Amino acid sequence: MLKKLLAIGMLAIATNATAGLTTIEFNDGDSLAGWNTDRSTPSGFEIINDELVLSIDGADSPNPQGVFYDTQGMQLQFGEYVNYLSIDMFIDSDNWLDGFRYAGIWGIGRNSANPSNVAGWPILEYQGAGAVVPANPAGVATWDNLGWGADVSTLFNANAYNNLKLWVTSGSGVQYFLNDTLIYTDTSGDVDYLSGVILNARNYGTSYDVKFDNLTFGAVPEPGLFVLFAFGALMVFRRHR
Repeated sequence: MLKKLLAIGMLAIATNATAGLTTIEFNDGDSLAGWNTDRSTPSGFEIINDELVLSIDGADSPNPQGVFYDTQGMQLQFGEYVNYLSIDMFIDSDNWLDGFRYAGIWGIGRNSANPSNVAGWPILEYQGAGAVVPANPAGVATWDNLGWGADVSTLFNANAYNNLKLWVTSGSGVQYFLNDTLIYTDTSGDVDYLSGVILNARNYGTSYDVKFDNLTFGAVPEPGLFVLFAFGALMVFRRHR
C-alpha cells in the first residue's frame, strides 16, 4: 500500500511538473513566425539540422546606433501567464574567448501590479573569464535589476549543450538554474511572471554561431507543492495502517 501511495504521489508530481508546458523543439521545417527583432537583428536566425542557430556577423559591429545595439537577438511573446522558462544552449567554450560576453536567455519580466511595464530582465548568459568582473572565471552569469552578479557559475559542460532555466515562485522569487542546479535567486519581488523570452548574443567584431534547442515555457506549480503532496500521501498511508 505504501508503494502504491508513493507511486501515486510521484506520478502526480511528474504530471504537475509538465502540466501547462509548451516545448518548441526547433525541428527542421518548423515555423519561426512570431519571433521579432530585439535591439538589432542577428545576421542569421534559422533552424538547421533540428537546432535553432543564431548567427553573429562580426562585420556588423560596431553598430552605428551605439554599443547597446551590438547585442543582437530575437524575442517571442508568450501571450499567456508563464512562471517557468528553459532552453538548451550549446556552450562553445573552445572558441568563445576570455574577456567577452556571448549568448544566453533573457526573460521579459512583469509584475501583476503593473503588467503594462517591464519589471525586470532575468538573464542567464555565458561569459568568458573577466568579461564583466576581471576576477571572474568563464561561466554562466546572472542578471537582475541590481546588475550582473558578482559570481558566475562554472558548473557548465564545455563544448556541449547546457540547460538554462528561470523559475518564478511566489515564495522564493526568481530562481536561476544551470543544468538543474540552483545558482542564484532574486528575492526582490520585482518580477512575478514572464511575458516573453529573448535569445541573443553579443557582437564584438568576430563572427560566430549560437545553437539552441528545446525552448520550454508555461505555468507550473511551485516546488514546495510537490513536496507537500508527497508528504500528504505518506500521512494518508500512516493514518490507515
